[in-house]
Parts: sequence; C-alpha cells; structure tokens
Amino acid sequence: MSTSNTPPDPLHDGGEEINIDDLSNIDDKAPLWIYVNKIEKMVGGGSWRFECKFCSTKYSGSNWRATTHLLKDGAKGIKECLKVTSQQRANMRKLVDECKKRIQRAAPKTVLLPSSTRNASHSSLDYDMSYIVPIANELDPKRRKTMDSPLAKAFKNEEREQCDGEVARMYYTGGLSFNLARNPHYQNSYKRASNIPGYVPPGYEALRTGLLQKEKKNLELHLQPLKNSWKQKGVSICSDGWSDPQRRPIFNLLAANESGPMMLRAINTHGETKTGEMIAELIIDCIKEVGHESVIQVVTDNAANCVKAGSLISAKYPTIFWTPCVVHTLNLALKNICSPLLNTSTDEGVYDSCSWIKSLSEDVNWIKNFIMNHGMRLVMFTEHCDLKLLTIASTRFASTVVIFKRFKKIKIGLQQMVISTKWDDYKEDNVTKAYAVKQKILDEMFWDGLEYALSFTLPIYSVIRVVDTDKPSLHLVDEW
Repeated sequence: MSTSNTPPDPLHDGGEEINIDDLSNIDDKAPLWIYVNKIEKMVGGGSWRFECKFCSTKYSGSNWRATTHLLKDGAKGIKECLKVTSQQRANMRKLVDECKKRIQRAAPKTVLLPSSTRNASHSSLDYDMSYIVPIANELDPKRRKTMDSPLAKAFKNEEREQCDGEVARMYYTGGLSFNLARNPHYQNSYKRASNIPGYVPPGYEALRTGLLQKEKKNLELHLQPLKNSWKQKGVSICSDGWSDPQRRPIFNLLAANESGPMMLRAINTHGETKTGEMIAELIIDCIKEVGHESVIQVVTDNAANCVKAGSLISAKYPTIFWTPCVVHTLNLALKNICSPLLNTSTDEGVYDSCSWIKSLSEDVNWIKNFIMNHGMRLVMFTEHCDLKLLTIASTRFASTVVIFKRFKKIKIGLQQMVISTKWDDYKEDNVTKAYAVKQKILDEMFWDGLEYALSFTLPIYSVIRVVDTDKPSLHLVDEW
C-alpha cells in the first residue's frame, strides 16, 4: 500500500483495517494530528508548529490547517500534500467521519420538556419506547377537549407549560437551590422580560464583566451617604477572622457607626502568620482609606496578637482607641467557667470550683455522639423527641451552654427513649455503652448538675445574644 519512504497508514496494517474504536490515542476533535509531528506549541489557542509525516513540510497552525493540508480540501493559502495516496486520503476521511460520529454520540441528548399533550412515544432518547404510558389526555377525553378549547388557546396554556418546564430544567441541570425561586429579583426579572418582545437574557461574559461592574458602581453610589456619615458621626473599624467553606482563613474588616455597618475588605491570609504587626498593618490600611480623623476606635477580639495590634495602632494614631470585643470577652468568661484549665497556681481555685462542669460537658457530648453515631439509636431518638441533637462547632460562642439548653428541652424524650423496650432489645451495637448511656440519662444527679450550671451561665449567654449585633451595645453590658 505504501513505499518504504512513505509512513504507514495508522488505519491499516498490511492491508487489514484496524478497528477505529480501539484507537484510544486519537483525539476525536483533532484526529489527523497522528499524521504530523508536533514541533512547538504556539502562543494562544490550539495552534502548533508541525511537520507533515508524508511530505516533511513544516507549517504553523491549528488542526484545521493540518486537516486541509492532508485531505486536499483546496483551501486558499494551504498547499495540499502530494505524497498522500488516494487510498490513504480515503482512510483519513473515514477516520474524521467516525470521530465526528463519536462526538455526536457523546454529546448530551436533548430531552423534550414535559407536556400534557404529548405521549411517551415522542422521545429524543435512544431508548426502547415500545411501551407507551397512558397519559391523562388519552384516558380523559374531557381533559383533551379542555386543552384544545379556545379559552386554553387564548391563555396559551401549552406555551406556559413549556416555559415552566424550561425554567424547572434550568434549576435541575444547574444544581440551583429551590430557595432561588423566593428571590424577589427572580420574579421581577421574568415580569420585566415578558414586557420586552424578543428579549434575550445576558450571557456568560456579560454577567461576569459589564453587568458586574455596573452593579458594583450602583452599590458604591448607594453606599455614599453611609460614607458621608463617617465624618459627621465618627466610625469604628471592626475586625474578625473566620474560615470559608474551603477552610481558607479570611480576615474581615468593617466600618460601623449608628448609620449601619459596611464591609471594607475580606483578605485571604492563607500561608501568613497572624502576628500583631501583620494585623496592625491591615487595619491601618483601612484607617487610611476611611480617614484617621473619622475613626474613633478599633474593635478586635482579645487574642494576644490583636492586643498587640491595638497598641501599635494607638501609638501611631493617639486619637484612636483600641476596644476589645464585648462578645468575645464574655465568651472567654464562659469558656473559663465551662472548660477551666489548670495552667498556674492562681487558677487552682477556679479549676476546683468549675471542673465538674467540664466533666458534665464531656458526659453530654458522649451521650450525643453515641446516639448520632448509631443509626438505630438515632431512629429511636427521633421517635421520642421532636427537636434534633445539635452539632455545634467548639469555636461558636457559648457552644457548651447551647448544648446544655438543648438537653434540658429534650430531657423527657431522652428518658422515654432509654426506658422503652426497643432500647434494651436492640443488641447490634455496643450493649455495654448503651446501658451506660441509659444509666446516665436516668441519673437525677446528672440533670441536677445541668440545671445548676445553666442557672449561672444563662445570664451571660443572654447578654452575648443581645450584644452580638451590628448596633452599639456596650451600654447593655453596664445595664446588665
């Protein structure tokens, strides 16, 4: 089929045709790349500098240029390969056609939208549709007559049904939350579009570029009155750290006064050590943005690095005060009560007085984890308790008090659960632990301790709930 100086045809070997489906090294979108040697990748796009395996001619371009050269398509400015035989060219065309079919077969199938006037035989899928599910129109002639009535046609019921199906499919295929349908802009956008004949919604590029910048400018315009109030009423710079769903550490900076809060920056501090100098530098940048004449105080939590940052800022701007966060201070107080640590000799009295609360917290979490980690025990719990067991992050404010409150509310349900016959009859998990959990839940000393702990921690928790807002609330602590 070819002479000694002609490269072998990848589709044939000794006159025998190779199964195209077995050619896994072929790119369906650019199958004829196998007939050229790629020399160098060009900047941008999918262009290469390549050499034809048949005529050894070098070209620069994309797969389209290589295909035109090999298949003798006669495009202007591209010379055909004279070394390719007619049989080889036919094999190449066959390969290109087969790859196009593969792409077509792999493409998503178009599924028709639900319709009250179409039966199951009208499908775009390559499935066996020999079984036809009876539809309401065929079973109920009156419904069919209603769908074809002049009134239904006047209200365009079928078109409305198709439009609803298109919107619903957008949600399903895009993985959108159903709560989006409650967004007022969702309803308003369709109402506005219905009054504009031929309206086409914005595409990908418009949403991420022009429209995004326009919305940003609009928000800045609406925030300008708030910024103007900073010079008249003063402003506080507040900072806080948290982790986003990807566990990246984010450092937030806000400006707040009686007119309302405004986010200034959200900085990704991944890979950086949060020293006092680093935090002070970030806050000082915001002070310069706002204007140091307008800043009254800087509010941070009570961590050592934040305390140092506050002292550095006060040294640079003597008129700006550093104020510790009230919520964080009260939360630290609760933490020392509920989880006391024996670090120094001065802590011995606090530890002796509050160590029992730590043991109580450990018992509560042990009961909660046993129930939640065993499927059948969790089923028994849901049968007797209307409320759920809470899983609260240890970093959340007053997490111990929150779980104590929940246990107090579900006390009766927990006791009914462990005295039921199902609890003792189920033997598939750790029976010894199940018996210990039962004994602890039925122990009145356990519940008396929980009640006593709540009696003096709930007042602190209630203040945390009140002051954990965007409004000035320091005076509420004095009133408390």
